Amino acid sequence: MAWRNAWSMLALLMLGQVAMSCGAYLWGPLAPFMVAELGVGKAQFGAVQSAFYVVGALMALPAGVLADRIDGRWLLLASLLAMAVPLTLLSRAGTLGAVTVLAGLCGLGNGAINQAGARGVLHWFPPQRRATAMGLRQTGNMLGAALAAALLPGLAQPFGWRGAVLTVAAGAALAAVASGVLYREAPVGVAAPGASRPRGLKAVAGQFLRNRPFVRLLCLAPFIAYAQIAMTTFFVLFLTDRQHLPATLAGSLLSGALLAAALGRVVWGLIADRFFTHHRSGALALVMVLTALAAAALALLSPTAPPALVGLIGLAYGFCAMGWQGLLMVVIAESVGMALAGTAVGLLINVAWGGFVLGPIAFGALADGPGYASAWASVAAVAALCALALWRPAVSPAAA
Repeated sequence: MAWRNAWSMLALLMLGQVAMSCGAYLWGPLAPFMVAELGVGKAQFGAVQSAFYVVGALMALPAGVLADRIDGRWLLLASLLAMAVPLTLLSRAGTLGAVTVLAGLCGLGNGAINQAGARGVLHWFPPQRRATAMGLRQTGNMLGAALAAALLPGLAQPFGWRGAVLTVAAGAALAAVASGVLYREAPVGVAAPGASRPRGLKAVAGQFLRNRPFVRLLCLAPFIAYAQIAMTTFFVLFLTDRQHLPATLAGSLLSGALLAAALGRVVWGLIADRFFTHHRSGALALVMVLTALAAAALALLSPTAPPALVGLIGLAYGFCAMGWQGLLMVVIAESVGMALAGTAVGLLINVAWGGFVLGPIAFGALADGPGYASAWASVAAVAALCALALWRPAVSPAAA
């Protein structure tokens, strides 16, 4: 059908990502309500989200392999249903243990959708538009997170956090239906060159391990992810506990930061396509330099700082610290070639989510102990070290 072109498929991928991200990022906006009801500390609550990312990380590589072998429509459908069903059960959970287990099950869907979406973008769009298109797709991640931050605290006040979770589950189910009915893979002749059938896993693993730029990015990925998970998990608690702001205002400020992140993913993609075509990791280095500055600003922020200043710093932080995902996916995929794009992105997520798993625990422990200033300072230090490691001459990527 005529409407089945690259841009309409991108819109469907974005819709699925928005619905998925509402579930993936509900923990931060609902943290004050869940912590109060469950009676847990910040590090314990961080462990709940860590369970979500542990399962997602375990699912990432198998889902990447599947993305290179099956119709993307079915992987999208299964991913969204794998978020909707556990969220429905989570809305009825009554103990910390049950919440932790169901949070982990939610990670099944979130661990698979990026591979299907990334492969779809990489196969529908030519190299000169890939970073921009991937950035647009990744805005769905931040738009969903922004919706969660803006709407869920308000829903939780009259209906409780359980009612808010059930609303997110319904959204994921509707997106699953839309994906199953409307999404299609790129037709023959449109898919990117080099998208041949993947080889065996042993041969693929050997190719990956011999690719130094790929290995370097994998090693840095968990540390790059630390800055993002610190914001999405603890920014609302930081604003309510240390800055003494109301939960609804704190959720709105997080929503603004997430919208800035959505814009950042597009802008950083445009910058990479325009100025860093042959040195994409240089664009990532610039992102991490600015992330270090924004995290340092939060570390130095006075508890009596006006909300407007806090919001401005949050916007800058979101634009940089959470604007890297689409760019990193393109760098990873281009370093190995399009035939292995799904597997490469799955492996990236598998490794990067180590930062999502351990990051909340480390940040929460610092916030509970020395305080939030030390926690944000740790983010600044990690981001600065990542920038130094990334700013190296690029090696020509694999043929795309």
